[in-house]
Amino acid sequence: MNKFDDRTINELFKNLCCSRCRNDFTKESLTIKEQERDILICNLKCLVCEKEFGDIVFNFNQKSDRHAPLDIIDGPPPINSDDVIDAHEFIKRMK
Repeated sequence: MNKFDDRTINELFKNLCCSRCRNDFTKESLTIKEQERDILICNLKCLVCEKEFGDIVFNFNQKSDRHAPLDIIDGPPPINSDDVIDAHEFIKRMK
């Protein structure tokens, strides 16, 4: 992974920082766990406050000299009490 260097990491994480301490991410923040061609599975961890962000997946084009900054993708909204009641009623009906 010769192009996965500090400059590339700075480009990718330009708009992101640690949500706990606001530290910038560096190449050392990433640990490559698995690689299959251009797909990388990495673990992301803040080196300052040690907050663990879990695994992230890159589809990393090694032939490109420029990489667009990453964006945060919001997940679904958290469940609320109505969701719990609906699930309970559903499970009761299934018995």
